[in-house]
Amino acid sequence: MSNSSRNDVVEENFVREPKTVIDQEAARAVEEQNKREKTSLKFKKVISSRQQEIPRILSITLEAESSGEPNNYEVKLVKRGANYILDSFKILVKGPGSQSGR
Repeated sequence: MSNSSRNDVVEENFVREPKTVIDQEAARAVEEQNKREKTSLKFKKVISSRQQEIPRILSITLEAESSGEPNNYEVKLVKRGANYILDSFKILVKGPGSQSGR
């Protein structure tokens, strides 16, 4: 067994979520936000994500659309048992043509 395969072993049972799981969790977060706030956001794509081991937190920046206008949101999900629970859902960029670069 080579040393490079040792790098693939994750210590302390921490497993990074694959992109497909992050995409699914982001879409579910948008659905949950729609239920909580009675909104009609449509999930478009994941822009970026960060994973934290302790506590198990998944932070996702995503794009969602409301009334035809794309907006960016920062979503924080906390792992409880086998599921992620929506902790916060905040708008980052509002309106068309808005860019983070100034």
